[in-house]
Amino acid sequence: MLNFPKKTIIFLKKHLLKQEKEVEKQLKGVKEDDPVISPALAESSEPGTDSYIADSHTKTLVLEKQLKDAKTGIGVALAKIKSGTYGKCENCSKYIEVGRLMIMPTAQYCISCSQKPLKRR
Repeated sequence: MLNFPKKTIIFLKKHLLKQEKEVEKQLKGVKEDDPVISPALAESSEPGTDSYIADSHTKTLVLEKQLKDAKTGIGVALAKIKSGTYGKCENCSKYIEVGRLMIMPTAQYCISCSQKPLKRR
């Protein structure tokens, strides 16, 4: 493991696992609430219903993508904890600041690299 106290890693891992469960729960709810899938809205024939359904479905797709991206980031962070590379900046290979990881445990870049232009990716 990189230069982090074991208690910090254990705390972050527990937090990430909790976040992962919450994201999975939210993903399930988003899919269930999608108006394209909901039979109640499909039967409605009031004027404007189609545009409402399309707009709501678009918002659902955006939210679903954000949740899937969050889940992927959590999975990457958990895999790095397991492999012992958690906390290493993807750009410069220096340690990511512990405070940054406490606030954003899925961070892949140190503060310095995160502020640089998109060249890092």
